[in-house]
Amino acid sequence: MRKSNNLCFLIFFILITLSFNALAQSQFKISGSVIDSLKKPVEGVNIRLITDKDTLRSNSDAKGNFAFAKVARNKFYLTITALGYKPFASIYEIESSKKSSVLEPITLKMETIRLEDVEVKVKVDPIKIKKDTIEYNAAAYTVRENDKVEDLLKQLQGIEVDEKGAVTAMGKKMTKLRVNGEDFFTSNVEDYIRQLPADIIAKLQVIEDYGDEANFTGIKVGTPQKMLNLVTKPGMDKGVFGGVNMSSATNNAHNLGGNGSIWKKTKQIGFGGRYGITNNEFTKMNNGGLNGNIRDKISKEFSFNGGYHFSNGINKSIQSNYLETFNPQGTIFDLRESANNSKSLNNNINLGLNGATKKNYFNISLSGALANTRNDAVSTSNKTGFIKQDLMSNSGSRNSNPNVNGSINWSRRLANNKRSLSMGFNFGTSEGNSNSAINDMIRYYNETTNVLVKDSLLNRLVDNNTSNSNFGGNFQFSNSLKRPNDSTGYSFINLSYRFSVSRSRNLQTTTVTNPLGNSFVVDSLGQDYVSNFINQNFGIGFNTNAKRISYNLGLNFSPSIIIGKYQNTGQELKNYQLNFSPSANLSYQIKDNGNLSFGYNGYTSSPDFNKLQPVRNNNDVQNLIIGNPDLKATSSHTADFSYNQFDLKSGLSIMAGLSGTFAFNSVVSNTVFLRDTLNSLKQQTTYENVNGVYNVGGNYSLNKRLMTNKLSLSINGNVAYNRNVFYTENVLNRSSGINVSNAFRFNLNEKKYSFNTSVSYSFSSNTYSVMNQNIKNIQVLALNGSASWIPSKRFRVNASASKSLNFGYNLYAGNPLLVNMGLNTSFLKDNRLLFSIQANDLFNQGALFSTSITNNSISENRTRFISRFVQATLGYNLSQFGNKKGRTNVNLSGVEFN
Repeated sequence: MRKSNNLCFLIFFILITLSFNALAQSQFKISGSVIDSLKKPVEGVNIRLITDKDTLRSNSDAKGNFAFAKVARNKFYLTITALGYKPFASIYEIESSKKSSVLEPITLKMETIRLEDVEVKVKVDPIKIKKDTIEYNAAAYTVRENDKVEDLLKQLQGIEVDEKGAVTAMGKKMTKLRVNGEDFFTSNVEDYIRQLPADIIAKLQVIEDYGDEANFTGIKVGTPQKMLNLVTKPGMDKGVFGGVNMSSATNNAHNLGGNGSIWKKTKQIGFGGRYGITNNEFTKMNNGGLNGNIRDKISKEFSFNGGYHFSNGINKSIQSNYLETFNPQGTIFDLRESANNSKSLNNNINLGLNGATKKNYFNISLSGALANTRNDAVSTSNKTGFIKQDLMSNSGSRNSNPNVNGSINWSRRLANNKRSLSMGFNFGTSEGNSNSAINDMIRYYNETTNVLVKDSLLNRLVDNNTSNSNFGGNFQFSNSLKRPNDSTGYSFINLSYRFSVSRSRNLQTTTVTNPLGNSFVVDSLGQDYVSNFINQNFGIGFNTNAKRISYNLGLNFSPSIIIGKYQNTGQELKNYQLNFSPSANLSYQIKDNGNLSFGYNGYTSSPDFNKLQPVRNNNDVQNLIIGNPDLKATSSHTADFSYNQFDLKSGLSIMAGLSGTFAFNSVVSNTVFLRDTLNSLKQQTTYENVNGVYNVGGNYSLNKRLMTNKLSLSINGNVAYNRNVFYTENVLNRSSGINVSNAFRFNLNEKKYSFNTSVSYSFSSNTYSVMNQNIKNIQVLALNGSASWIPSKRFRVNASASKSLNFGYNLYAGNPLLVNMGLNTSFLKDNRLLFSIQANDLFNQGALFSTSITNNSISENRTRFISRFVQATLGYNLSQFGNKKGRTNVNLSGVEFN
């Protein structure tokens, strides 16, 4: 008995020992990913996994992924450290029954050195250049009292901000704004760079953005857009800011505007309104508007946004236009004067719902608009040269255009993120109704004696009704060719299909009144047609992404068909197209703070139905238009190359780019002159397909920073060459133009003062093959300077001056000297009360000039307005970001100076 007990005890002891050994040998696989505030992968971070037995170490790969294959315990401590980011530490406990677990993505936050506490002796790196991002360190630039983000942007190389707040980066417009990687209110750059204070910003990032869905799936194809992301200082990711502004000026212009914004990280509520009156001899405006928007998180994964915009306006303007047209039979000179009076009423609403989990992404958007406009115009046209005619026209039109658009997009990661599937649907509908009363009087002159021969009066009432509807969808599937956690990167192949179907109807009725006052409908001037357009796109692409290089290659096939029918005659039109276009994008990270990028994309566009229909359009009595049903689709190919490099030691940065567009089967006009029933000349335009239309160009920017980044010397410029092909009198001709501009800039920015000056020269030359190579040259030499002086926190004095020398204009352009001066001062605690006075164009020499070229015509435009005026503003400030009280202008009243 005793032996049997001993045997049982021995067996029990062996079993217990084996079970403990088995438990001790149990191992877990832990994997996850590391991202930044932009939800982009962070590569090369140090990761430690600590249990009670040992410590495991790893680094994230190019996609931000990491994995630990042999973890001894289901409870562990994870720490992550990376240069430029705050350390991360957390305790995890997983289910013991799961041998393989994937952690939720870990987001690292930016680390910012507080300069008040630490004196940094080394150079601050003002620019970091990555594969698809150029990052500017705000600490390397001068930020003064009351500066806004706009003032900071103006100091950055390669970035331009115009008078309306539009931002361009190396010639490409910024289309989207984010703050700390999240959509910011309306996401419109112009709306907020003049509201956000510059001293809350740590970094500014210019990003090549392919869209949210592309960031989720990793499939980045097509042409990227420029996005501005602002990274705030710690604790400055919330605030309340806003403003009300009212101004009064000596040009009889008075404005009142206001806005308010509540920002609590992901929760954003904004509202605003404006009202303005201008009434003088050149301009009459009465404009008002209201807007509101909201954006918030429903949960951790889902967010919604909505917005409403209302505007109402009355505008009157006076313009001069000089048109020079070359023709084998002679040159036509046309001097036009016009006065326009328009009224508009617009309502816009948009709604959106967004969601993103580890496996799914979706977006739903809906927008609607209702626009009502009224326009009355009086114009004169005096033609000399080959044709001698005067046209006096009085017209009025009424338009109503409601529309609704929506889209749904969904993406899902499949098979352990090795595959992804995306689908989408979109729709839209719009209507239009316009009524135009057109009264024309034409005077004909003898071509030799210039004596009036006869005149003709034509009064017409044109009623036009249109309706348009469309819907479409897309499907995309991608399959990974390498494991997602491969440290060398990943590659995948993707297949896509897109389609769109649209239907349009246009009903136009023209009623003519003869000199006796009798009215009748003219069938030849009416239109009643229906068109249906079906387009499909099949695509295949290959994508790869590694530590320093990423690229994609693709090919698209696009069959399409247009079917049209004229209801009155029963005549039908059918136009079939089959086109293909390639695409390629490459981005390469240069080791020493630089990058190279290349993009090539092809796309096709079917001709507008109005250019296809063979029905004569006589709305303009001096220019008849007849479409061509045999037109082919235009195939366009664009390519661009950019190079960016910055050297911290020398302070020299280089930004350069080349781009070109080439088109096949371009749709161009064919203009001929015909004799009418009165034996007078009128123009007729038809359309043809041609090859040989292209444009190429390049831009560059060299910047040298001195005096700890306070002094900046730069040279920048661009050159462009374009070639057009067109028909005149059924003869194929060509035109070419070259545009060159260069500028030298000197910028000094100190805390108490700033000084900026530039010298620029631009040259534009245009050559035509008509009439023995007619040449048109325009040259502009300009000297610009501006200065700002801040003697104390309560005063700021601004001044600017520019002198232009203009050569080659036919309209009087002069050589204007424009001088502006302004004074800003503040009162009360925290400088909350502001007063400013601004004097514009002290010598009254301002004017707006523009030049455009179309085929064999050069058009010069001059808009007249009162440029010399004095404006005063009184304001009150109220804003707060984080725990820091700031200042935002709230203008309450103004004073007019005579």
